[in-house]
Amino acid sequence: MRDRDAYAVYLLLTTASSFCYPMVWIVSTVYMVKDVGLNPLQLVLAGTIQQSVNFVFQAPTGALADMYSRRWAVVLGFFLVGAGFLLQGLIPVFAAVLVSQALTGLGHTIADGADAAWIADEIGVERAGPSYLRAAQLGSIASLLGIAAGVGLAGVRLNLPILASGGLFVAVSVVLAVVMPERHFTPAARGDRTSWQQLGHTLRAGMGMVRVQPVLRAILAIGVFFGLFSAGFDQLWQYHLLRSVGFPTLGALTAVVWFGIIEAGITVTNMIGVEVARRGVDTTSHHAVGWALFAVDGLTVIGALGFALAGQFALAMAAFFMMTAARGPRLALERIWMNQHLDLAVRATVLSMRGQVGALAQIAGGPIFGAIAMAYSTRPALIVAAVILTPALLLYAGVVRRDGPHVAPIAPEALATARDRAEDPV
Repeated sequence: MRDRDAYAVYLLLTTASSFCYPMVWIVSTVYMVKDVGLNPLQLVLAGTIQQSVNFVFQAPTGALADMYSRRWAVVLGFFLVGAGFLLQGLIPVFAAVLVSQALTGLGHTIADGADAAWIADEIGVERAGPSYLRAAQLGSIASLLGIAAGVGLAGVRLNLPILASGGLFVAVSVVLAVVMPERHFTPAARGDRTSWQQLGHTLRAGMGMVRVQPVLRAILAIGVFFGLFSAGFDQLWQYHLLRSVGFPTLGALTAVVWFGIIEAGITVTNMIGVEVARRGVDTTSHHAVGWALFAVDGLTVIGALGFALAGQFALAMAAFFMMTAARGPRLALERIWMNQHLDLAVRATVLSMRGQVGALAQIAGGPIFGAIAMAYSTRPALIVAAVILTPALLLYAGVVRRDGPHVAPIAPEALATARDRAEDPV
């Protein structure tokens, strides 16, 4: 019964965030341009602030979650995200936007990894795998509802979806503080260390685990390539549709309506991809999950190239939705693969490291792809983004073939080595 309680709470927090985030995403740019009056440079600066906060605090906040509490990391993260959205919606000035981006970035960073580590602690790694996929599935449904709610509220006033999302995040954080259990968490042993010394110790232990586990090194390297891909493709695909491909003439449908339809299509195809993975992938097998991720990123490369090269709207959308279906279960599968190789004491730390390398890749890659698009067009920028992801396929194949068809548990000597290196990093 207690495991069921934890599972229900995990579904609550994931579906709540999946409902709330799209309410902001569909109006945020329009609100910042029309109501706040930001120019393109200011928009880029706002996004850079969030990614920079994510990069700087990802690993330290993961280590703090391992030291003190995964539960309270999630609660605090949700509260800060909500506070950031409320500030953004209430005060339409550039300085407030920057502060709100920093708050939401910090909140997301604190909760990122801690939620996955928390549920793995509470119900076990093997049961956590299907839970990640089920949460992703329910999250897709919640996203559709969030899109609909956001559109309806925006019709009344442009900042209402942002305020509603912020208020809901704060409310959910209060509920989680009351109902979220934490029965199986054991803080990392501190001995006579101060809090800052223990933070460094936990970070070193996490990095030591990465050193002795080839699959973790591969996952972090893949995170760099995927972050670069995301920096190019995810930032430019809408502009490419608008300026290079164009929308078909169909009644009175405007570009805004078309983007709303496409966002709904993304959610539906994500759901389809998650369901295929849930039914077809043995999440207890390292071999099966590795090859599933190989297929996901392989289809992503093919879909991104097809989208970039297509000159007609229908062909571009066919390639695009094949890619979004493949990407649906990606995060859940990656977390499952990582959990199969992580020691309990550093789980949140290493999961946060994965987010950190992705954020750094996006910070570095964004200006590069922007420069390519400015100098030439979005088509070559999107093609380069797709090609950059292809080395990840070689990494998947190498790790899975080397480890064989069985689950690859953490060897005791590997754990000992990681802990020894944490004690003596030199």
